[in-house]
Amino acid sequence: MKVKSIFKIRTIFLSLVSCFILAGCQTTGEGGSAEADPRLTKSDTAKFFTKAGAQGCAAGALTGVLACALTNSSNKAACMAIAATAGCAAGATTAYVIDQRRAKYSNKETNMNTIIKDVQDDNEKLKKRSVDLRAVMQDNQKTLNDLNQQIRIKQIDQKTARAQLRVIAANQKLLDAELKELDDRNKQFQDVIEMRKAMGGQDVRQLQRQVDELNAQKNALQELKDIAYSQFSSINASMGQS
Repeated sequence: MKVKSIFKIRTIFLSLVSCFILAGCQTTGEGGSAEADPRLTKSDTAKFFTKAGAQGCAAGALTGVLACALTNSSNKAACMAIAATAGCAAGATTAYVIDQRRAKYSNKETNMNTIIKDVQDDNEKLKKRSVDLRAVMQDNQKTLNDLNQQIRIKQIDQKTARAQLRVIAANQKLLDAELKELDDRNKQFQDVIEMRKAMGGQDVRQLQRQVDELNAQKNALQELKDIAYSQFSSINASMGQS
């Protein structure tokens, strides 16, 4: 019996460790590509989008592991390994983080100032993140302008151009993912506003102003992205990129 107990404890311990390993992997891979600009994937501002995913991954994996530990599965070790991986994938989604916040805000005892502070924090972090996003988009737009000119005068280095287009495609993919998350965050906070109104007698005007600011920042980034990459599809097609 002692041997079995020690084995179970060791299995649970190793499975819990795997949760945090998975969380670390989730952070490095969240929303981007190995070819994307380092300013988007490696800078301090990238944490605005990856930290929540890592937390969700660890929590989701932990839930799966503990569920296996409480079952009568004949192979708990295999069950925990599978559950940790699946739980990480499910927990890392933006929906998980949104649900966690919504549950926190749904408590009538939660002070309105706490919610406003969360939106303010998102606004400040996004302002810093926007510096990197804008710099990358402007550089990419210049590269596309240069490529377009090279195509016109038929003086383009195919190998170099294709490498540049791959990086730009990776940047676009990451930007699309971040803009999608900003949409999700805005919807979440708007839902919170409606929920707090329904509770009755709560002034949500200050919260609404903060949410409007977050949404305005997102819209400005979306507009800049649309302009910066407007030439990408045509240039990509002319280069025969997939």
